[in-house]
Amino acid sequence: MSPPPTSNPLESFTRLNSAVYFHQPHGTARRPASRAHDPHLIVLAAWMNALPKHLAKYASKYTTLYPSAAILLIFTNSLDVTIRTHGGTLARVGPVLELLRPLGAGGGPAADGQRVLWHAFSNGGAFTSTWIARSHFEATGRALPAAAVVLDSSPGRANVEATSRAFAVSLPRNPLLNFLGWLLLRLFFAVVRVRDAFRWTPNTIDRIRDVLNDRKCFAVEAPRLYVYSEGDDMVDSRDVEEHGAEADARGYRVWMEKYGGSRHAAHMIDDPRRYWSTVWRLWNSVA
Repeated sequence: MSPPPTSNPLESFTRLNSAVYFHQPHGTARRPASRAHDPHLIVLAAWMNALPKHLAKYASKYTTLYPSAAILLIFTNSLDVTIRTHGGTLARVGPVLELLRPLGAGGGPAADGQRVLWHAFSNGGAFTSTWIARSHFEATGRALPAAAVVLDSSPGRANVEATSRAFAVSLPRNPLLNFLGWLLLRLFFAVVRVRDAFRWTPNTIDRIRDVLNDRKCFAVEAPRLYVYSEGDDMVDSRDVEEHGAEADARGYRVWMEKYGGSRHAAHMIDDPRRYWSTVWRLWNSVA
């Protein structure tokens, strides 16, 4: 007997390239009055090495909350964060930049009335989001066209142990290979830290933190929600709170939603009602 066919969690999405998928709901030429305040576009920037089935859970809920919204998924893997060239990254997020280019600056009415809800997960999703925001500004002179931003489990701080744990998620399960991979990861990131120190250049995580609070890249009018936890062993809650305080001092409207024991990028699983209620209230604050 042949095995049952494997279902595709992104069946309703169009593959734009290996990292970007787009969902366009049917019948969106004319929005019903009851959906007038929904986002026109929801962008989900996944945590590093997330699988389609993982992000599909968030996309499914957003489809329920805002059925008239288009949804864009962006995936990020370990190579994207570590060794991908500028040209390679530009090719990876190129479809996203093309979709965003016609839209106006975030926080106010877009050029064509389109409104975007941006939802980034972990430092991997924040890395891709800030890369896109910076590239969008360089190309258009405008901030990312996001009316509201959700930062789930980010941004953290550069830490060899925590960063190694984040990358170790994708290591083989074989105990020996896993152990060797863990040692190599720690060595690699220790070398990177030393290199950055001698070059006197910000590390990747510090650049993420800087761009997220750069008004040229993220409009100050767009409120942002930080969802984080004391139980996160990859991103320290104090680092998130420090960044939120810096954002507040720079004029951003900041929402802090702190969980107790939920794991990294698993706050929605820990308490879905609370998670989606907070996202809903964030969007309603701009709708």
